[in-house]
Amino acid sequence: MGVKEQAASAFIRLSFRFERFFPQVIKLFLNRKLKEYKERGLISNYRIQAWRRGKYHYSFIVDLFLDINEGGEE
Repeated sequence: MGVKEQAASAFIRLSFRFERFFPQVIKLFLNRKLKEYKERGLISNYRIQAWRRGKYHYSFIVDLFLDINEGGEE
């Protein structure tokens, strides 16, 4: 095994030690992207909930609030 393969293997093993923080990390990245969409005017608001249900099982709730100018229900 070369140095790159050993480093990749070590990184993968280490990353699963922090598995309990995956929902918060994913929520962070979603918040960044949705904030960008809000600033561009694509959505009016958003809310994200994330939690860990068990080992390797997560739940996410993403609420998007849209301003519909044409079509849709009034």
